Amino acid sequence: MVAIYKKELKQYFYSVIGSIFVSVNLFVLGIYFLAVNLLGMSVSLAPVISGIIFILMMMVPVLSMRIMSEERRQKTDELLLTSPVSVPGMVIAKYLSLLTIFLIPVAVASILPPVLSSFGDVSYGESYTAILGYFLYGAACLSLGLFISSLVESQISAAVLSFIALFITNIISGLIGMLTESGNKWLEVFNILDLPGRLENFLNGIINLKDALYFFTFIILFLFFTVQAVEKRRYTISKATLSLTAYSSVSIVLVTAAAILLNYFAQKIPTAYSEYDTTKEKLFTLTEDSKTFIKGLDEDITIYVMGKKESMENYGQKDLEKTLDQYEELSDHIKVVYKDPAIDPSFAEKYTDQKLSMGSLIIVSNERSKAITSYQLYTTEIDYSTYSEKRTGYDGEGQITAAISYVTDEKIPKIYFLTGHEEYPLSDFPSLKEAVDKLNLEANELNLMQSGSVPSDAEVLSILSPKKDLSKEDAQAVMDFLKKGGKLIATYDYGRDALPNYESLFKDYGITHINGLVLEGDQNHMYQSPVYIIPDEGESRLTTSIKSRQLINLFPQSSGFKAETSENEDFSVEEALVTTGSSYAKKEVTDTTTAEREAQDESGPFALALYLSDEKTGAKAALFGTSNIFVREINDRVGGANIELFTNAVNDMVDKKVNTTIPPKSYDDSVLTVPFGSALLLGLIFVLLIPLAVLVSGIILFIRRRRK
Repeated sequence: MVAIYKKELKQYFYSVIGSIFVSVNLFVLGIYFLAVNLLGMSVSLAPVISGIIFILMMMVPVLSMRIMSEERRQKTDELLLTSPVSVPGMVIAKYLSLLTIFLIPVAVASILPPVLSSFGDVSYGESYTAILGYFLYGAACLSLGLFISSLVESQISAAVLSFIALFITNIISGLIGMLTESGNKWLEVFNILDLPGRLENFLNGIINLKDALYFFTFIILFLFFTVQAVEKRRYTISKATLSLTAYSSVSIVLVTAAAILLNYFAQKIPTAYSEYDTTKEKLFTLTEDSKTFIKGLDEDITIYVMGKKESMENYGQKDLEKTLDQYEELSDHIKVVYKDPAIDPSFAEKYTDQKLSMGSLIIVSNERSKAITSYQLYTTEIDYSTYSEKRTGYDGEGQITAAISYVTDEKIPKIYFLTGHEEYPLSDFPSLKEAVDKLNLEANELNLMQSGSVPSDAEVLSILSPKKDLSKEDAQAVMDFLKKGGKLIATYDYGRDALPNYESLFKDYGITHINGLVLEGDQNHMYQSPVYIIPDEGESRLTTSIKSRQLINLFPQSSGFKAETSENEDFSVEEALVTTGSSYAKKEVTDTTTAEREAQDESGPFALALYLSDEKTGAKAALFGTSNIFVREINDRVGGANIELFTNAVNDMVDKKVNTTIPPKSYDDSVLTVPFGSALLLGLIFVLLIPLAVLVSGIILFIRRRRK
């Protein structure tokens, strides 16, 4: 067996075929590596592997075409068949020689992540998971090529047939998808030939044991088919050997059935035990909060998905499909149903007035329902280089868990937004409105002139930067609400006019509002301009999650606060976000002509966000120096950290049975910093020098052998 392996390996390099296979694969790998990683600055090798898979469809037939057919054409297979080596041993030896050749480009791909680590933080988990998928896929293709080579004598025929077979495996999924649109679901059985489909998880950073088993059984099955094809030729078909031939046919059927059944039952294994998420943000893994909540469900929930399951990748929502599979596996009370609008166009109208696009969800219980648009499932931002919107994160888990909590909650908490003093309406801040929806709060407007007091069912009162002062009666109504243990979230913009009644709400707690524009003098704490402040985080419940996720907050054009130190143990004031001592506040902004510090400016530091807790009354209040933090463009620039201040405040103020504000999981948007000269040098090495060296070495070996 070892002798056959060595013979085949030498033969490949002596005939240049092995060198051509390796050099072409390395050349294409180098091209994608240069474009995606060195010039494109991607931290993962997964896009490179995804791009080079196509080359195996063309190069595997070239490598495998002679492995069996040439022996048959030259009649040297008879010597092998009469040798002491068993047929399975011979087939395995030949297959291992093919695999050894393929391992060379795999090995080169494996050194690329460490090479990239010199230029930044590389996604090792995703990169090596993609390389593992590349190896398994290539190994499966080689087993198919080996089998086809055993069926024919002509190398050209073997190459053409192998290419056709691999081409079919690449298009079978799309072809079946089109054919089953008319309802011929039985055709989906042919998806068993979808080799690239089993590669997707690996390219997404998921080690899927079910897919690995599929590749393994595929390889074993086609090696077995190859053994049977060779065994057929060892005997002359006659009555004397009919039983042996029949036995061969039966064994093929039995082994094929066993492989199919093994994979069928493997698909029943829960995702929690068969998938390992290697992405940095664990994009495809539910948090413990969701798992605990879902496992405790005692009410039936149906999650309707607008669209067909087999089309989720076309919608760009393969991650959503995997998330939904996990929800369904966690609880018998959850059922996921895909509804094709082409078949039932009016289905969504039973539950919502919203126009739902493909990939949107409707969560339904016996009591109520909630729609989640496909847009809400992702966080986005504007790429100002192209003025197009791009996805920056995935919020599928957060939205779905929150929606399930909403449709199963007996009571929906209410938040009131004060009106009547030219406050900003909630509709002016789409990101804030989305946060309120995700928190499962019922939003209402409140005019104190009409109601006279804050309603007793108000869990939270919010005041968004009034431009006119509150009347004494309105201010007193807010203070009465706090004295009864009320919860308040308020923003204070700077302005020309003072708002004494509004600013006096927290005077008894030693909090003074600085009605001026705060500027930061420390360049390390500003974003492009002194009025765009990146404050330091203090010890506060508002910022704990933000600090743990290593995010920052951005306060544009903000006013500030100063809190007196108090020995009163009945209440505490947390300075959640503060400026540096180099900051200053301009109180007469309209009269100033410079952003530089002037003598009349008030010196910092200032608190830009405060969190008040009154132990005696139970009152809590979150105060922010500007409402600009809730503007979508500003919030997106800090990965949602500004809105997280609001959600953290609500979570601390409102008693809930589950934390439904699971933050979005950011896509890895970090980039490498590769100097152009280094990119060109490494590109030269991996695109030209290494592939050329392999090819030249093969040609030299070929010429030397011919001369002997």
